[in-house]
Amino acid sequence: MNKKVIIILVNILVGIALLFVFADPLWNSIKVLRAEIDKQNEEISKVEELLVKVQELEAEYQETGGEAIEGILEALPEEKDLPYLINQFEAMAVNNGLLMESIKFSEDIKSDKKSTQQSSQMDEFSASSNSDSQEVISPFPYLTVEMTLSGSYEGFKTYLEDLESNIRLMDIKDVDFASEQSKDSEGESSGLPIFKFNMGLLVYYQ
Repeated sequence: MNKKVIIILVNILVGIALLFVFADPLWNSIKVLRAEIDKQNEEISKVEELLVKVQELEAEYQETGGEAIEGILEALPEEKDLPYLINQFEAMAVNNGLLMESIKFSEDIKSDKKSTQQSSQMDEFSASSNSDSQEVISPFPYLTVEMTLSGSYEGFKTYLEDLESNIRLMDIKDVDFASEQSKDSEGESSGLPIFKFNMGLLVYYQ
């Protein structure tokens, strides 16, 4: 065997040895990189799934959340909206066979702690001038409504039920009534009892 062939064989063996020395760590590095890539792909998949859920929740909120917010605003509006309240109270009175004789509004000045109600003029309805101060604790501003109704006791009971189911947030503050005798067209007593009801309400707004 000549010298040239020996050198070639030695070079081949050295090359094979170097291949094993350097290829194995390189292969291990490749496997580590593949594992990291797989892990990153899993994270990306989880993020994509989360984004899909967020989009579904947003779509659901748009369908139902808007209605809920609208309901809250109707129950607790940002404005007092006196014309709406007057129409509601009067319509409920008519529906229950009652006559609304008067309605007055007064506004509480401080809603977040004990306060004295002060009366003020509102449109053609004069506010009630209370000489007796009342202390009320409420997280919301509110209107005090004083109204006088006349009619049957049963009609007034259903009127209270309508107030309870009304979408506006309100509390009945006080109620008192007195019995009267109804009169016919000639001014004589008909024998049918009617009542005059005086009622105070607190109607809340934002």
